[in-house]
Amino acid sequence: MKAFTKHHPVIILLSLILMSCAASPRFRSEPTEIKKIKVATEEEAQMTEENEFPGEKNESHVDQGKMGRIIDSYLGTPYNLGGETKTGMDCSGLVVAVYRQYAGFRLPHDSQKLFKLVKRIDKDNLAYGDLVFFSEGWFGVSHVGIYLGGGRFVHSVGDLGVIVSSLEEDYYKKRYTGARRVIP
Repeated sequence: MKAFTKHHPVIILLSLILMSCAASPRFRSEPTEIKKIKVATEEEAQMTEENEFPGEKNESHVDQGKMGRIIDSYLGTPYNLGGETKTGMDCSGLVVAVYRQYAGFRLPHDSQKLFKLVKRIDKDNLAYGDLVFFSEGWFGVSHVGIYLGGGRFVHSVGDLGVIVSSLEEDYYKKRYTGARRVIP
Protein backbone atom coordinates (compact mmCIF):
# COMPACT_ATOMS: atom_id res chain seq x y z
CA MET A 1 0.00 0.00 0.00
CA LYS A 2 2.91 2.37 0.73
CA ALA A 3 4.23 1.92 -2.83
CA PHE A 4 0.84 2.88 -4.30
CA THR A 5 0.55 5.93 -2.01
CA LYS A 6 4.07 7.02 -2.91
CA HIS A 7 3.31 6.85 -6.67
CA HIS A 8 -0.35 7.89 -6.45
CA PRO A 9 0.17 11.51 -7.72
CA VAL A 10 2.22 10.22 -10.66
CA ILE A 11 -0.46 7.67 -11.58
CA ILE A 12 -3.17 10.35 -11.45
CA LEU A 13 -1.10 12.73 -13.60
CA LEU A 14 -0.41 10.06 -16.21
CA SER A 15 -4.08 9.07 -16.25
CA LEU A 16 -5.17 12.66 -16.87
CA ILE A 17 -2.68 13.08 -19.71
CA LEU A 18 -3.81 9.88 -21.37
CA MET A 19 -7.51 10.76 -20.94
CA SER A 20 -7.25 13.92 -23.05
CA CYS A 21 -8.67 12.91 -26.43
CA ALA A 22 -8.09 9.24 -25.66
CA ALA A 23 -9.30 6.63 -28.11
CA SER A 24 -12.03 5.28 -25.89
CA PRO A 25 -15.77 4.79 -26.23
CA ARG A 26 -16.23 8.21 -24.62
CA PHE A 27 -16.02 10.16 -27.85
CA ARG A 28 -17.14 7.72 -30.48
CA SER A 29 -20.19 8.53 -32.46
CA GLU A 30 -21.72 7.77 -35.76
CA PRO A 31 -20.68 10.52 -38.13
CA THR A 32 -23.49 12.76 -39.25
CA GLU A 33 -21.72 12.93 -42.58
CA ILE A 34 -18.46 11.73 -44.07
CA LYS A 35 -18.26 13.68 -47.26
CA LYS A 36 -16.63 16.79 -48.58
CA ILE A 37 -17.78 19.94 -46.78
CA LYS A 38 -19.59 22.14 -49.25
CA VAL A 39 -18.15 25.64 -49.15
CA ALA A 40 -21.01 28.12 -49.51
CA THR A 41 -20.80 31.10 -51.83
CA GLU A 42 -21.49 34.55 -50.33
CA GLU A 43 -25.02 34.45 -51.77
CA GLU A 44 -25.73 30.97 -50.32
CA ALA A 45 -24.34 32.03 -46.94
CA GLN A 46 -26.69 35.04 -46.81
CA MET A 47 -29.67 32.87 -47.81
CA THR A 48 -28.97 30.33 -45.06
CA GLU A 49 -28.33 32.81 -42.24
CA GLU A 50 -31.99 32.62 -41.23
CA ASN A 51 -31.83 28.80 -40.94
CA GLU A 52 -28.75 28.59 -38.74
CA PHE A 53 -28.30 26.75 -35.46
CA PRO A 54 -30.62 28.40 -32.87
CA GLY A 55 -29.03 31.60 -31.56
CA GLU A 56 -26.12 31.45 -34.01
CA LYS A 57 -24.98 34.97 -34.82
CA ASN A 58 -22.46 34.06 -37.56
CA GLU A 59 -19.88 36.55 -36.23
CA SER A 60 -16.95 34.52 -37.48
CA HIS A 61 -13.95 36.34 -38.84
CA VAL A 62 -12.72 33.11 -40.37
CA ASP A 63 -12.50 32.75 -44.14
CA GLN A 64 -14.89 29.80 -44.35
CA GLY A 65 -13.78 28.87 -47.86
CA LYS A 66 -10.11 28.66 -46.91
CA MET A 67 -10.68 26.86 -43.60
CA GLY A 68 -13.31 24.59 -45.19
CA ARG A 69 -10.80 23.39 -47.79
CA ILE A 70 -8.24 22.68 -45.06
CA ILE A 71 -10.77 20.79 -42.93
CA ASP A 72 -12.00 18.93 -46.01
CA SER A 73 -8.46 17.67 -46.63
CA TYR A 74 -8.41 16.07 -43.16
CA LEU A 75 -11.81 14.31 -43.25
CA GLY A 76 -11.32 10.58 -42.88
CA THR A 77 -7.79 10.93 -41.43
CA PRO A 78 -7.28 8.06 -38.97
CA TYR A 79 -7.16 8.66 -35.22
CA ASN A 80 -3.70 8.64 -33.64
CA LEU A 81 -3.18 9.77 -30.05
CA GLY A 82 -0.62 12.59 -30.12
CA GLY A 83 -0.69 12.90 -33.91
CA GLU A 84 -1.26 16.05 -35.90
CA THR A 85 -0.64 14.97 -39.50
CA LYS A 86 -2.66 13.33 -42.28
CA THR A 87 -1.20 9.97 -41.29
CA GLY A 88 -3.12 10.23 -37.99
CA MET A 89 -4.28 12.77 -35.42
CA ASP A 90 -6.19 13.17 -32.20
CA CYS A 91 -8.77 15.89 -31.48
CA SER A 92 -6.37 18.61 -30.39
CA GLY A 93 -3.97 17.58 -33.16
CA LEU A 94 -6.71 18.38 -35.68
CA VAL A 95 -7.14 21.86 -34.18
CA VAL A 96 -3.37 22.42 -34.18
CA ALA A 97 -3.02 21.29 -37.81
CA VAL A 98 -5.99 23.29 -39.13
CA TYR A 99 -5.02 26.56 -37.43
CA ARG A 100 -1.33 26.15 -38.31
CA GLN A 101 -2.25 25.70 -41.98
CA TYR A 102 -4.97 28.38 -41.89
CA ALA A 103 -3.15 31.20 -40.10
CA GLY A 104 0.33 29.97 -39.16
CA PHE A 105 -0.66 29.71 -35.48
CA ARG A 106 1.22 27.32 -33.21
CA LEU A 107 -1.44 26.30 -30.71
CA PRO A 108 -0.81 23.87 -27.84
CA HIS A 109 -1.55 20.23 -28.62
CA ASP A 110 -3.69 19.86 -25.50
CA SER A 111 -7.46 20.34 -25.21
CA GLN A 112 -7.25 21.65 -21.62
CA LYS A 113 -4.63 24.26 -22.54
CA LEU A 114 -6.65 25.31 -25.59
CA PHE A 115 -9.69 25.74 -23.36
CA LYS A 116 -7.77 28.16 -21.12
CA LEU A 117 -5.88 29.95 -23.88
CA VAL A 118 -8.43 31.45 -26.23
CA LYS A 119 -11.44 33.82 -25.92
CA ARG A 120 -14.61 32.41 -24.29
CA ILE A 121 -17.74 32.36 -26.49
CA ASP A 122 -21.33 31.70 -25.41
CA LYS A 123 -23.05 28.78 -27.14
CA ASP A 124 -25.57 31.13 -28.76
CA ASN A 125 -22.71 33.10 -30.32
CA LEU A 126 -20.98 30.14 -31.94
CA ALA A 127 -19.53 30.90 -35.35
CA TYR A 128 -17.61 28.95 -37.98
CA GLY A 129 -14.11 28.09 -36.77
CA ASP A 130 -14.84 28.38 -33.04
CA LEU A 131 -13.54 25.58 -30.84
CA VAL A 132 -16.12 23.47 -29.00
CA PHE A 133 -15.11 21.55 -25.88
CA PHE A 134 -16.46 18.52 -24.09
CA SER A 135 -15.70 16.84 -20.78
CA GLU A 136 -16.04 13.43 -19.28
CA GLY A 137 -16.92 13.62 -15.59
CA TRP A 138 -14.39 15.01 -13.16
CA PHE A 139 -11.54 14.93 -15.70
CA GLY A 140 -12.46 18.39 -16.98
CA VAL A 141 -12.01 19.21 -20.65
CA SER A 142 -11.05 16.07 -22.53
CA HIS A 143 -12.18 16.65 -26.13
CA VAL A 144 -12.22 19.49 -28.67
CA GLY A 145 -13.64 20.07 -32.13
CA ILE A 146 -14.01 22.91 -34.65
CA TYR A 147 -17.49 24.36 -35.11
CA LEU A 148 -18.79 24.37 -38.71
CA GLY A 149 -22.15 26.07 -38.29
CA GLY A 150 -25.64 24.61 -38.23
CA GLY A 151 -24.88 22.75 -35.01
CA ARG A 152 -22.13 20.66 -36.65
CA PHE A 153 -18.49 20.30 -35.65
CA VAL A 154 -15.47 18.40 -36.97
CA HIS A 155 -13.31 16.36 -34.60
CA SER A 156 -11.13 13.28 -34.41
CA VAL A 157 -12.39 10.24 -32.52
CA GLY A 158 -11.04 6.75 -31.92
CA ASP A 159 -11.89 4.09 -34.55
CA LEU A 160 -13.49 6.69 -36.88
CA GLY A 161 -10.79 9.35 -37.20
CA VAL A 162 -11.73 12.84 -38.41
CA ILE A 163 -15.51 13.10 -38.79
CA VAL A 164 -18.34 15.64 -38.60
CA SER A 165 -20.84 15.28 -35.75
CA SER A 166 -23.76 17.25 -34.34
CA LEU A 167 -23.89 19.17 -31.07
CA GLU A 168 -27.48 17.96 -30.88
CA GLU A 169 -26.47 14.31 -30.44
CA ASP A 170 -27.36 13.38 -26.85
CA TYR A 171 -23.80 12.30 -26.12
CA TYR A 172 -22.30 15.67 -27.05
CA LYS A 173 -25.19 17.69 -25.64
CA LYS A 174 -24.58 16.18 -22.19
CA ARG A 175 -20.82 16.67 -22.30
CA TYR A 176 -20.61 20.13 -23.89
CA THR A 177 -18.35 22.27 -21.71
CA GLY A 178 -17.97 25.52 -23.63
CA ALA A 179 -16.62 27.24 -26.70
CA ARG A 180 -13.65 29.45 -27.46
CA ARG A 181 -12.70 31.69 -30.38
CA VAL A 182 -9.13 31.59 -31.67
CA ILE A 183 -9.31 34.57 -34.03
CA PRO A 184 -10.87 37.73 -32.51
